[in-house]
Order: sequence, then C-alpha cells, then structure tokens
Amino acid sequence: MPAHAHSAEFADRAALFCAKVRQAYDEQGLTQLELVERTSISQGYLKLLLNKRGSHRDRNGNYKPANPTLDVIIKLADALDLDIAYLVDPDRPVEQKVR
Repeated sequence: MPAHAHSAEFADRAALFCAKVRQAYDEQGLTQLELVERTSISQGYLKLLLNKRGSHRDRNGNYKPANPTLDVIIKLADALDLDIAYLVDPDRPVEQKVR
C-alpha cells in the first residue's frame, strides 16, 4: 500500500505497531532518552510513535498514522528485543510478558 493511501485498515495497523512498541517500552521501564540512545531515533519522532501518531499532519491539522521506515522498525525491534515480524504482523495482538 502506498504511503499516501491511509485507509482505515492502514491506520489500524499503524496504531497496533505503535501499541506494540509502547507495550515493550513500558514493560522494560525505559525512559525516552534511553530508547533514543539505543535507536538514534529522534526524541520527537519516538514520542509521536509512543502516542500512536505519525510525524505528518493532514489538511485539518490532525496527525496522520505512523508510517515508520524499515530502518526505524529494525532499530526499535533490536532495541526492545522484539521480533520484527511481531511488530508488523497485524494478526498478532499486543503481547504482555509475564513478570
């Protein structure tokens, strides 16, 4: 799907990706700065992802869905010790690890 074709399905997939990142981030008790240091993703972009937003706005000023590059996905997967397939698979719900 092209990046500009932001259907409801795309928005749902993007929100699920962000929720998976947020879950792992929260479970590991990381600070944003620690994740920034692990990934070299900007703190502003990371904050948007953790809040289920993309970095661009539509004509009405609303944030578009997150649409991270493969590089960002790989960096987050490595930093959070997650399988890339888990992050991008829309059929796999957010997994909570038992402590």
